[in-house]
Amino acid sequence: MEKFFKLQLLDLVNRKVYDPHNLVDRKLLAFVFIPVIQRECEIFKDLWNTHRIRQQKGLALPTGIPNHMYSFPEHYNAIKGGFPLKKEDIREVAELSGVLQAPMDYLDVDLREDLESIIRNACDIDSNNVAHAFEFLKITLKER
Repeated sequence: MEKFFKLQLLDLVNRKVYDPHNLVDRKLLAFVFIPVIQRECEIFKDLWNTHRIRQQKGLALPTGIPNHMYSFPEHYNAIKGGFPLKKEDIREVAELSGVLQAPMDYLDVDLREDLESIIRNACDIDSNNVAHAFEFLKITLKER
């Protein structure tokens, strides 16, 4: 998957359509690529965690279906890992780390509204067309 998106990006760079030093280009690229890559990662995770892991020769690794292994560790001679977190603990860590002061969005509100008026749901862009969507946004914004 990584190579698939890298090739689209390299094509944009090689054709001088995308300039990695241009802040607007980087924001447009993020607007179209991030939601599509996130969607593809979710699809991969969902598929991967439902496939069967076979026994590996010479390795003592668990075998089975990851989702099932996680939900029913006792069937795999394992124990349920992790522990519940309290909201207060999460809030304390968030405050100490400063994560709450970070902007919630990587785009300015005005730019996001402008881009969403052109492409309403970037997460619906077909993976094969992400580079074309970037070009379309760039051209459309120049014409405005």
